[in-house]
Amino acid sequence: MSSRNSKLAPEVNRALFVKNLSYNVSPEELFDLFGKFGPIRQVRQGIANNTKGTAFVVYEDVTDAKQACDKLNGFNFQNRYLVVLYHQPDKMVKSKEDLEARRESLAQLKRQHGRSPSSPRTPVRDRRAILAQGKTPTKAHSGGSARARVVRFADSLRTTVEPCA
Repeated sequence: MSSRNSKLAPEVNRALFVKNLSYNVSPEELFDLFGKFGPIRQVRQGIANNTKGTAFVVYEDVTDAKQACDKLNGFNFQNRYLVVLYHQPDKMVKSKEDLEARRESLAQLKRQHGRSPSSPRTPVRDRRAILAQGKTPTKAHSGGSARARVVRFADSLRTTVEPCA
């Protein structure tokens, strides 16, 4: 690493992760936008349902990547504000592991408390029956106003709830 690059933060690298892109953006448009900051080695655009609107841009030089990240993060491109971050593969792997652990923990809690992961929530007609019996569902008060509030539970059913003191 040259002395010029040794002054950069450790997370700074040549690969940028870009999100909040329009689904209609072309790779050529990305090359034009990011190419203003230096030579680009590669642009990889997400095409799967869970990666649409994202891209990776890899520069030849780390200082060009830093300049692009500084200038284009928050830039309005095709009526969308871009989020440009440095690619951090270690965080992506950790994030994926954390997500799996949270999903497994949630499934275990659902099994423990008697609700299977795929079982539906209480249907609307059951909620209406509960309300018809005179039981009122409890909701946390969001604060702010001291007036009575109308809370809508179903299309044809309204009830007035007094705010907490």
